Amino acid sequence: MARALQSSTGVMVVKGERGFTLIEMMIVVVIIGILASLAIVGYRKLITSSHVSEATNMVSNIRVAQEGYHAETQQYANISTSVGSSGGFYPSANPVETTLTAWGAACTNCVTGMQWTMLPLHVDGPVMFGYATTAGPANSAVADATLTVSGQMLTLPSPSPTDWFIVAATCDLDNSNGGAGPGGLTNTNVYTTSWSNQVYVSNEGD
Repeated sequence: MARALQSSTGVMVVKGERGFTLIEMMIVVVIIGILASLAIVGYRKLITSSHVSEATNMVSNIRVAQEGYHAETQQYANISTSVGSSGGFYPSANPVETTLTAWGAACTNCVTGMQWTMLPLHVDGPVMFGYATTAGPANSAVADATLTVSGQMLTLPSPSPTDWFIVAATCDLDNSNGGAGPGGLTNTNVYTTSWSNQVYVSNEGD
């Protein structure tokens, strides 16, 4: 049992009591640092997922709008010059995570005579991603017939036996494009096509 002792200086000393050692303090700091890092990574993934959700929803909505346009005109709307790295993305030609751009302005880099207002598409507010859609009639060559999805080549039928369209979305979600341009490998890209209902997400979080 610990006993209180009177020292010659008059200070009470209690046996059996001790503080944290430097090593114990360092271990606690390291553990707190690891937990904080995991929390930051998890938060970043959550934010990235919410950003990509915008693109997947918009790409799906553009698909529906293309089908509605085809039902009325018997053709898909060929609005953008490309869905690849040199594509005419709208409303921002070089979209980044830090910028939202309003939808509805005139498209200055669309195919001559074509505008996004031609599609029955409702957009609630500003968007982070840039969007593009190309299209053509049956038996025509498919522009950007080869797309890259997370390093894998997605080859589309060209010429297409049916009327066709491609929808693409792109954004530099980590703001580190490095000059690759819209649709480049450092961007997050989302695609869908008339040949499949699948939505492809490439380089999520880049």
